[in-house]
Amino acid sequence: MIATETQVELAVSGMTCASCVRHVTKALQNVPGVDEARVNLATERASVASPSAAPIAAATLIAAIERAGYRASLVVDSAAADDADALRRTSEMVHRRRILTLAIALFVPTVVLAMAVPDFAIKNIVLLGLTLPVYLIVGWDFHRGAIARARTGTANMDTLVSLGSTAALAYSIYATIVGRAPYYETASAIVTLIYIGKYLEAAAKSSSNTAVRSLLELRPGRARVRVDGELVEMAIDHVRVGDEIAIAAGERIPIDGVVLAGTSAVDVSSLTGEPIPRDVAPGDDVRAGTLNGDGALDVRASAVGAGTTLARIVEIVRHAQGSTPPIQRLADRIAGVFVPVILAIAALTFAGWLLTGHGWSDALVVAVAVLVVACPCALGLATPMAIIVGVGVAARSGLLVRDAEALERLANVDTVVFDKTGTLTIGRPEVGRIRVALGHDEATVLRLAAAVEASSRHPLATALVREAQRRGFALAAVSDATTVRGGGVRANVDGLDVRAGNATFVQNDAMVAILDVDPNATVVYVAAGDAVIGAIEFTDMLRPQARDAVAQLRALGVRVGMLSGDAAGPVAAIAHDLGLGEGDARGALSPEDKAEAIVAMQALGARVAFVGDGINDAPALARADVGLAMGGGSDIALETARLALLRGDPRDAATAIRLARATQKTIRQNLFWAFAYNVVLVPLAAFGIVHPMFAAAAMGASSLFVVGNSALLRRSVSGHERRSEILTTNS
Repeated sequence: MIATETQVELAVSGMTCASCVRHVTKALQNVPGVDEARVNLATERASVASPSAAPIAAATLIAAIERAGYRASLVVDSAAADDADALRRTSEMVHRRRILTLAIALFVPTVVLAMAVPDFAIKNIVLLGLTLPVYLIVGWDFHRGAIARARTGTANMDTLVSLGSTAALAYSIYATIVGRAPYYETASAIVTLIYIGKYLEAAAKSSSNTAVRSLLELRPGRARVRVDGELVEMAIDHVRVGDEIAIAAGERIPIDGVVLAGTSAVDVSSLTGEPIPRDVAPGDDVRAGTLNGDGALDVRASAVGAGTTLARIVEIVRHAQGSTPPIQRLADRIAGVFVPVILAIAALTFAGWLLTGHGWSDALVVAVAVLVVACPCALGLATPMAIIVGVGVAARSGLLVRDAEALERLANVDTVVFDKTGTLTIGRPEVGRIRVALGHDEATVLRLAAAVEASSRHPLATALVREAQRRGFALAAVSDATTVRGGGVRANVDGLDVRAGNATFVQNDAMVAILDVDPNATVVYVAAGDAVIGAIEFTDMLRPQARDAVAQLRALGVRVGMLSGDAAGPVAAIAHDLGLGEGDARGALSPEDKAEAIVAMQALGARVAFVGDGINDAPALARADVGLAMGGGSDIALETARLALLRGDPRDAATAIRLARATQKTIRQNLFWAFAYNVVLVPLAAFGIVHPMFAAAAMGASSLFVVGNSALLRRSVSGHERRSEILTTNS
């Protein structure tokens, strides 16, 4: 989505198959001013983009959908819409169970009576009495859909089922009147068996889409707000930015905010998948949906409602589950002509059987089998069901996927390039070795450096102060402090002129050379008066998971590289620790240089994923085939990259690729099944090999295969994650 577009989200009901998706999409695309329309069968949502300068009214879009024979409503509050949708689906499943009970109660005796009981005087009348309620009540959804499609001159799965069952019932009534053998059990079987399939499909779809519902359940409904010194419990919708919230131990945090008082360990696994609780104290950020530990906290709200990280994650997951990858386009094109082609094949089959000397009753039965065995549902569900499960698994694993195309691109990646600082390393410099000139000691060098750097917010200055405090040094008072950009800091400490900075800034090259610092280290030199008294080396420690991340990626056949803005020396040292080749790591790069390096790799045919912290890496994230931003749900991580690794674990890059490849494999399996099923069974039905009763069962089974195969994706990916955790723990 680009910034000059307005998005309208609609809930669409009445869709039953891929043909319906095609009809709704076409109806929306025909509305003047629509730039793009995406319709998803599994989520029953439509997303419509139009120019912001001339947005299209929702009423116009709804009218277009209704003219196509479907029902639609505007989704204004996505959270409320999800709650309403969950209630609607629950109520619908209760209604479906009742109808299904009636269908089975009438279908079973119909089959037994028709096939196992000898003829008697009113046998056909009894069969009619058992079949008619099934046809009218159980089959009403199919007939209503077929009528609605007929009014608009279109056809879908309902058309096939309704025509098939109507033809079987009409012939049976005719046969009863003229004394021929009827097919009541066939009419009942068509409606009942396909209804069973649709019921099981709806149940499986409902259970598969647990990611958004699980995230929504993290939202506390109420909060205790401090008003004039008193705690007042109120609905979360009434909390405003700036309010002070009291959060007891064991409670879920209702807002994004900053801790004012109290300490605790917050379980963030619900958002990031990270199992280790995070210690928080005054000044630390907390997020809505996370679970407070054993300490009470007072938190000032910085974001509420739709502005929280949880709400944005929910919206991104919902958008990704409703998106369509390019691989689905072939299925969409076929779906546009599927039902008309099946109707034509059924008509030709009927005519062919008559022309080859068969009776018209035999010809009708075969034509009915063709109508019933064809399954456009599987085509419509093949991709969205896999995407729903794949994106849901990702969300529970701390991987935030922005759209389905990102998964498809990631599945084809052969090169992963990491930023260094904050991605492969912890991103927080620490004091390493302290080298001292003759006649001086470490304590003096560190104490003086920390004193002059105390007023600076540079990461190296923060590390110096932190190390001095860790060693128990009191920071001396300073005066006349001056910061020189690109050089260092100069100040008066206890009467001494102290300088801390790079070699040029301390202005004593001879003494600098004598100190013999590590050429691969980042160094701050310390001078007192005219003499350099020491040098402090800094290290940015590798993340504990970095080596395993590289090993996992290589096991997937992926080349690993590193691009960094840090100096060439530290980059070379990290590359050596990770076992990267000479040409796979480059340092001293600007953000633009990183982006150009990505483009150069792509020019050589590489499909590149870039993993960065999402801040100064934005150009590279945008240039890569897929950008993966690391971080705990920061704004840039949620907005810049195609995927966000919320746990900050570089191994999640390999997890994301495995998930993308598994999702892609499942989509291909589903589409193959959907195509192969129809290619094989439609001709078999046309040649009279498949009876209408078995055709109805096969049609339901086809959709169930797609839904069930997609559900297996969740099990296979989670199983791999469990094995990885065990191996990591044992190692």
